[in-house]
Amino acid sequence: MKHRTFWIFFLMALFMTSDTEIFAQAQAVKLHYSGKGGYSLVERTNLRRYVNGKYVGLTSREVRSFVSPSEPPLMRFKAKGSVYENDQWYDGSFYVMEETLRNSQAAGAGIHEAVQSVFHISKNGQLTMYKDNGYPSFRSFPAYTAEKVSVGESWKAVAERSVDPLNKGVFTKIPMQVLYTFSGAETYKGQAVYRIKAIWQTYYDAQNRDFGGDPSLQKARGGHKADIIVLQETGEPILTIDNVDETFFWIDGTQVNFKGTITLFTEFPPAFDSQRIMAALNRVATVKNGQNGTDKKNSGTEKFGSDGTVIGSDKKLSTEKSEKVASAEKTTKSPAKTGQSAEKIGSDKKTGAGAVKTEKFVPDEIFDNFDKKETVAENTKNTVSGGKTVLEKVDDVLPKNNIVAEEVSAGIRLSIRDIKFAPDSAQILSGESERLDEIAEVLKMAPNAQLLVEGHTASVGKPAGEQKLSEQRAHKIAEELKARGVKAGAFICRGFGGTKPVASNETNEGRAQNRRVEITILK
Repeated sequence: MKHRTFWIFFLMALFMTSDTEIFAQAQAVKLHYSGKGGYSLVERTNLRRYVNGKYVGLTSREVRSFVSPSEPPLMRFKAKGSVYENDQWYDGSFYVMEETLRNSQAAGAGIHEAVQSVFHISKNGQLTMYKDNGYPSFRSFPAYTAEKVSVGESWKAVAERSVDPLNKGVFTKIPMQVLYTFSGAETYKGQAVYRIKAIWQTYYDAQNRDFGGDPSLQKARGGHKADIIVLQETGEPILTIDNVDETFFWIDGTQVNFKGTITLFTEFPPAFDSQRIMAALNRVATVKNGQNGTDKKNSGTEKFGSDGTVIGSDKKLSTEKSEKVASAEKTTKSPAKTGQSAEKIGSDKKTGAGAVKTEKFVPDEIFDNFDKKETVAENTKNTVSGGKTVLEKVDDVLPKNNIVAEEVSAGIRLSIRDIKFAPDSAQILSGESERLDEIAEVLKMAPNAQLLVEGHTASVGKPAGEQKLSEQRAHKIAEELKARGVKAGAFICRGFGGTKPVASNETNEGRAQNRRVEITILK
């Protein structure tokens, strides 16, 4: 009897072990990034601050942004065979709440001045900056291994942080060597998610100095432990809680220690009825035809440099430019893909600091080897005749009410051309009231949406003044729309001066078209 009982328990244990192994294998998942839509990213900092060992108070700061999908600034970036062919590009608008709140009237109206950052993300989570204004702070974080992972298994990957500890306006990039551990699947606020844990050390000194950063920052030391929640479907992180204890050292002997948490969370914009809004816009503007979700900003329009020269899709790069780019592509190493350098670490292997191989972060050097302002347009219709540029037309007619509406990857964009401002001022002349009334009525159809308001000027050789004026005019349009009852979740304002013309700056007509404000209902 005892012998028989032994074999029964033995077989039960054998089957249970087999079932456990099969279950564990079934739970192995492939993490990847496949985000496509827009999102709002919030970085909230709550850190205790110690200067030279003395507690001086709590540092609370909140950076908000709206990040929209966009097309690559150069068509070669999505050409077949390009290392960035499958990357998703984003255009982000970032603003700091503590700075915005100094202007209580604007903050109360939900109007914020923002800075632009442009970047792209690969399927393994590698984020590469194209236009860097210091945000987002965490880059290539989290990043994913190319192999499937089960609960308890780990991998390592490089990342990067952009820091400005003293709020000097000078950002320093610090490399991160991150060890990730997969904690499994769960549900968070009704969404299917994965939980990942991450640890890394802050290590910055002369050996990995950012020569574009704060020259007075000598070194940094410390540690981080983070909990990360990512969507199962897309790999997009929706919540990160980073527990921080790190110290920064400056050449004058100052030491500043921060202890506390940095919380990152992602929100997705409310849906709106794009068909209904486009139908309404068709009554007050000329609507460009295009596939929904495809950025047609350049379609039907030739691009002009700030000097008035035409850059068309059928134009080849100059010989000098072509040689420069070709040389860059041959001699510059491709940025390190995190998935290629990430090494999976089995749960039965050592996962401490000694298991992490130090690998230097490789920046996106190729972007420094050509003029970023070069743009290749598609389907050009503008013509140049006798040295004069024919103004942009849509379907061979001038825009209705001098407003062009189109669906782009970021949402629905309205380009309001030839706005009548007082000379060198953001003061709007009385003749613009009717157009603004009509636009406001359409925008009310997306009551909770975030609105991106971008100012543009003609280029007359005063870039600093043009930049400031374009920002002021964007802010003024936001104020006018708010006064007309537009209840947007937030107006995000930014300006580009005369750097993005839609017509030649050599003629009065062209300059009038370039004096414009573009409003995007973000999705």
